[in-house]
Amino acid sequence: MRIRYLVLLALGSMISMIGCAGNSVDENSEGSVENDAKEAPFEIHTREGEEKVQKAFESGNLETQLFEYEKRFSDNSYKGDIDAEEQAVFIEGTGDVNVLISAPHATSQRRDGDTKDADIYTGSMALMVQEFTGAHVIFSTHEGEDGNYVSGGTYKEKIGEIIEEHEVDLVLDLHGAAENRDFDVDIGTNYGETVRNEWVEGLTTIFSGNNINRVYENDTFPASTEGTVTNHTWNHYQTEAMQLEIHGNYRNPRNDLESYYEALKSLVLFVENIG
Repeated sequence: MRIRYLVLLALGSMISMIGCAGNSVDENSEGSVENDAKEAPFEIHTREGEEKVQKAFESGNLETQLFEYEKRFSDNSYKGDIDAEEQAVFIEGTGDVNVLISAPHATSQRRDGDTKDADIYTGSMALMVQEFTGAHVIFSTHEGEDGNYVSGGTYKEKIGEIIEEHEVDLVLDLHGAAENRDFDVDIGTNYGETVRNEWVEGLTTIFSGNNINRVYENDTFPASTEGTVTNHTWNHYQTEAMQLEIHGNYRNPRNDLESYYEALKSLVLFVENIG
């Protein structure tokens, strides 16, 4: 079942509750508090990172930087740095936000004996989000095990170590969807299990504000299998996680820089307001 979020333009509505004879409302009941918490809207308390992205785009620095970042992944026909000692590389953030950006398919990967193509520009996008928010980042630096497929594995083990050391609140796992997909972004949450609804709705609303409207949840890639970063992170490390499958139209700046910019700006605004 395809789930699509509607952005409500009415920012506030008053609901009057009139007690009938013999009935009363217990305002301090546990159920009421729990429901209020679930329905709390995603709050935007800063736009500093978003504004920096806009300035970098207008000056041309964003384009220069993202292509520089992508070189480390595109080397050797996207096998990456084949001389690197470790496949999974972690770069610590500034600590301003406790979010870990993940890009396990930044380079090509091996799955069941076959080589799978890289999700191009997911690695550089992860690094760009870090640059504008101070988030932590982990990525695959050369061809090897598929960190979003194998059960366990070194990539997800490293994520567990990062979570324990840095008290990560959210893992945002970036992937690339093929251009024949009929969505802009598919958010995988294992059908609502791995992350609070508030964050899914908040991200969806931010995307919509940047004209990225075909945003679905668990449409094609629900992150329901044990080998996915999102599923493993929630079930083994009790840390919230989301898998983002981003359509090529919003991921490849060589084809459409402005659409890439809108996607990056959306991710930055979301990440800088987590916590």
